[in-house]
Amino acid sequence: MTGDTFILSAAFGLAMTMTGFVAGRRTLFRAHAALSIFFCMWISAAALAQSDLWRKCRDADPDLRIAGCTEIIARGARETRHSQSAAYERRAAAYLAKGDLDLAIADYDRALRINKNFVTAHVGRAKAYRDQGALDKSLADFDAALALEPNHASLYADRGAIYKAKGDFDRAIADFSNAIALDPNFTEAFVNRAAAFRGKQDIQRAKEDLEQALKLAPQSSAAKDALDEVDRLIASKAPPPVTAPTTPPASTANAPASRVEKPSPLASSVLFHVGPVAITRPVVTTWGIMLVLSVGAWLATRRLKPRPDRVGAVIEVVVTAIMGQIEDVIRRDPRPYLPLLGTLFIFVATANLAGILPGAEAPTSKLETPAALALIVFISVHYFGVRTQGLLGYLASFAKPRLIMLPLNIVSQVTRTFSLMVRLFGNVMSGEFVIALVVALAGLFAPVPLMALEILVGLVQAYIFVVLATVFIGAAIGAVEQG
Repeated sequence: MTGDTFILSAAFGLAMTMTGFVAGRRTLFRAHAALSIFFCMWISAAALAQSDLWRKCRDADPDLRIAGCTEIIARGARETRHSQSAAYERRAAAYLAKGDLDLAIADYDRALRINKNFVTAHVGRAKAYRDQGALDKSLADFDAALALEPNHASLYADRGAIYKAKGDFDRAIADFSNAIALDPNFTEAFVNRAAAFRGKQDIQRAKEDLEQALKLAPQSSAAKDALDEVDRLIASKAPPPVTAPTTPPASTANAPASRVEKPSPLASSVLFHVGPVAITRPVVTTWGIMLVLSVGAWLATRRLKPRPDRVGAVIEVVVTAIMGQIEDVIRRDPRPYLPLLGTLFIFVATANLAGILPGAEAPTSKLETPAALALIVFISVHYFGVRTQGLLGYLASFAKPRLIMLPLNIVSQVTRTFSLMVRLFGNVMSGEFVIALVVALAGLFAPVPLMALEILVGLVQAYIFVVLATVFIGAAIGAVEQG
């Protein structure tokens, strides 16, 4: 379970307390509140228990980082595989910063044995091999890192430096060009590509790159010195010297972090960490939605009267409308299903519309949140099916109308849950992506009509999500024909 999914589960439990209030069922509210408090206490206790060790493991001082990460590694089975891999990688980075290359490579090997797709470990080991002079091994690790994360400008630049050191100037130029395409302000990539052009005796293109580097960073001494040397070569019309293959200078393990590009709409910015769990902007937005819904429900329902006022009338209209939609689909008493489906609609609608707020990011525009919501629907469908028909009766329903339909009915349970997730994610993500693209191309106020349309689409997608969940539950309890 990812950090986003786990935290969303806790947020979903708290959000459900609002529906308990709206429905007027105090027992349900207490149960949901207890579940929410349990989740929050669980997360807080885990974070406090590991905060000191992880603070040391992330410390800037290499010795403190080694000590903290060693303590985490010593915990063994009490840590998750992700935590152990992260601790090995951080300790390896500390060894690399101290110049203990063999120890660094050994720790990077351990991290990659736990998680072979650990990009940072591939990059760190590549730098350690580079500093040892094992350029072919370094290239292999940079290749693996770029296969996993092809949009990192600094990785192309680092691999280009290896190619340049090996004298393969064509591949070096190709990698530096890729780095510049991803980050047009990457001054060091322009300087290195100029050196590669000089290696090919293309002095004019080297001069153009160095001039561009100085436009981006006028105080760059490396670019100034290189440009002065190129100008002297042009003035004397002397043949340019061929750059001899040399091992590129060592750099710290954290050097490329400031130049990592994430152009993908699937990427989320990490705001902070709770232990090894990265807390992204959609997670913080989910917490905000949870707080607003819970506090708003408490304020709106704490003084409900038999004769409702304006607020009570609005609540009554919303609850009545949701109950009417449930009853229209399943043709049964909607009250047992109101807490789940009502909360789903209010939460999904709020999450879909959160992206129009400045600084917020719609949680449903990231794959983890629709996946968690679809999983909740999947579990709820089987729960209501077993509760209504009994375990044996519900299992027998998978063989209707003929036994030959059993495999297809089982597969349909998974595929419809997957389609529920993809439909919500695709519509919300594409809407945010289009608005961001219009803002970048046409200015601040151009996407206002699109944002108005996105509000309508967000509400419609919430309605569709809940209607489909109601249909699935109706099929499970035998009120709707399966198909």
